[in-house]
Amino acid sequence: MRFLATCNPGAEEVAAEEIEWEVEKARILEVREGRGRVVFESKGRAWLVMEQLYQLRSVHAVSLLLKEGRISLSRSGLEEAKRLAMESRAHMFIPFGGTFAVRAERIGEGHEYTSIELAAAVGEAVQLAAEEELGWRPMVRLNSPSTIISAEVEDDLLRVGVLVTGERSRHRRRYRVYDHPAALKATLAYTMLRMAQAKDGDTILDPMCGGGTVAIEAALLFENSKVYCIDINKRHVEGARLNVESARVRNRVEVIHWDATKLSEVLEESSIDVAVSNPPYGIRLGDPVDVRILYREFMPELYKVMRSGGRAAIITAEPVFLERAAVKAGFKVMGRKRVRHGDLWTTIFVFVK
Repeated sequence: MRFLATCNPGAEEVAAEEIEWEVEKARILEVREGRGRVVFESKGRAWLVMEQLYQLRSVHAVSLLLKEGRISLSRSGLEEAKRLAMESRAHMFIPFGGTFAVRAERIGEGHEYTSIELAAAVGEAVQLAAEEELGWRPMVRLNSPSTIISAEVEDDLLRVGVLVTGERSRHRRRYRVYDHPAALKATLAYTMLRMAQAKDGDTILDPMCGGGTVAIEAALLFENSKVYCIDINKRHVEGARLNVESARVRNRVEVIHWDATKLSEVLEESSIDVAVSNPPYGIRLGDPVDVRILYREFMPELYKVMRSGGRAAIITAEPVFLERAAVKAGFKVMGRKRVRHGDLWTTIFVFVK
């Protein structure tokens, strides 16, 4: 079985590692860096593999790949897409009397057709193939269909598959009952924890936790870790507590209403093994000067509470200011990675004390 996993662009390496760790007999075939795509195969037991795919924490969705082929970027590419869709036999995954929808996406530039036109072409081909081979015509249903067929054209490569992880993107965790206005995607929270090399038993801190996504992901991953979730905004603190309750990790996450620029007043010095955070940056604060002040005051306090050898993964849209403040506070840069968060390209730094 061959699969296509989607993830945050820039986080493909972490997604590929998780797939190899967690999916039975998985082998990575292709990593499309900067595109948020990982192609892999598995020779494991089908029922177990499907269950393991649904449990992955770094990916947004996984499709079973049925057909790949090159198509033109011009309008003629739609006819070529129809041919490939018929050859994919995607219609065999629609139960008799069931409904289907095609979710199409274009990646790259120069296509003379829209995603909607691509979806329509593939949908028409699926219906025609079902009529010819099975003698019935499955109906299109855009909301809650029985089967979701994926059609993705990346530059001139079309991939047709069947979505196996459900329509809801896996970054939308069901524990999130309070939505922070600038929430970090849970898949990125997982990515940052892995980049910081967090492990079970570590004491983990998110000093600007918002709705608590990082803290919850850490508690779900590491049963023996103590996790601190701190935020200066009382409303977000209450929201984080609701999310912690919803995720059923209250016994491992301590939510604290406090100022991250005064960490040493609430946490013991050299007590934190790993810190992961999504602090406010220019766009969210409204003034780049505020970013510089925040980083300049926060990083020395984080340095105080981190143990020697401790690691901090921090995401920012202002990499120059963050790196400067971190190095001045005493941290060394252990690594960095450019990732896309929503519509914004950001940088994840990993610092070590």
